Amino acid sequence: MLNPLQVAIDVTALAAQRTGIARSITELLTGLALLDEPTRVHPYAISTRARRERDQLPEGTTILAGAGAFVSLWAKADRPRIDRAFGNSSVVHATNFLVPPSKIPTLATVHDCSIVRHRTLCSAAVQALEPSLRRAFDRGVHIHVPSQFVADEVEDIFGPGLRAARRIHVVHWGVPSLAPALGVPAEIARFVPIANGVPYIVAVGTLEPRKNFAHLVAAFGSIAADHHDLHLVIVGNDGPARPEIDAAIARVAPATAARIVITGAIGEPAKGWLIRNARALAYPSVYEGFGFPILEAMSVGVPVLTANAGSIPEIAGGAAVLVEPTDEAAMATGLIDLHSNDQQRSKLIDRGYQQSSKFSWSACATEIRSIYQLLAR
Repeated sequence: MLNPLQVAIDVTALAAQRTGIARSITELLTGLALLDEPTRVHPYAISTRARRERDQLPEGTTILAGAGAFVSLWAKADRPRIDRAFGNSSVVHATNFLVPPSKIPTLATVHDCSIVRHRTLCSAAVQALEPSLRRAFDRGVHIHVPSQFVADEVEDIFGPGLRAARRIHVVHWGVPSLAPALGVPAEIARFVPIANGVPYIVAVGTLEPRKNFAHLVAAFGSIAADHHDLHLVIVGNDGPARPEIDAAIARVAPATAARIVITGAIGEPAKGWLIRNARALAYPSVYEGFGFPILEAMSVGVPVLTANAGSIPEIAGGAAVLVEPTDEAAMATGLIDLHSNDQQRSKLIDRGYQQSSKFSWSACATEIRSIYQLLAR
């Protein structure tokens, strides 16, 4: 039997609030484990919190505390190295923007370039990663991106010459599987109208500015009076845009505000139930490097309205209604169509199934492993 390829993979994101980055890591690990050719993974985490959340991490994860200190040090120098955390790995995969200096060939996943393009939309902790990330690129690490859009941005911001050197690798993520729900999950039961089958538009994402939910609330408010049974359900962890969203809700009619539900953090079965049973998914984000909810909805026959921004047109293909993210009138028209126009709904549902079928975790894991092999050689 051939010796398995050994790869150190950063799993720090699994110890934090579960976001798209955490989902991509989880699905990639599963995909690698299912490949015919063996890959031995050495998980590591750079986080004090990870010690408290050890049960959320893969067995055998090496945990290094003090991410803030490492960020500051690596912004100025390629020391200290933490190669001891990587076991006998022949490749390091930095999955969450913090790229340790190492003598081992390294692949860094850049999920998007908001750290540069939209700094005001990022937390101070995320903004602080930029200098060390630039040093990593200067050291010669290879870069994985989940879309051609992000590849173009990486070349523009951190190049030129990265493409010519064949250091940028575009590998799309797959479609995360929606957790099954037998009956109405307990977390949904408290939202009585929703649990009892009223029609609703669902929006999914952390309550942060780039998700653009305040404009969605305003668009919903403009159509709610003519569609008195329709609700809007916003699913996601709380975040810095919550005051802006609350203010938008306060500006609509009280009867409309009563039909807007913000679930807060809920489990995967509850989220899956809400997507599967929605009339449509609204994803008006002003900036994305990929966009998991778009494909999740398409994969279960839910039509999608989304923004013509970032990587979204690339991922959505021709299978969604695309609008300018701040054009509330266009958003409102699109929502009405997806709720009431059966012909439009049917067309987009069919196209959505076709589009989502193009994204596979098996294919993603196979391509990522090929990059590992390239670097290991």
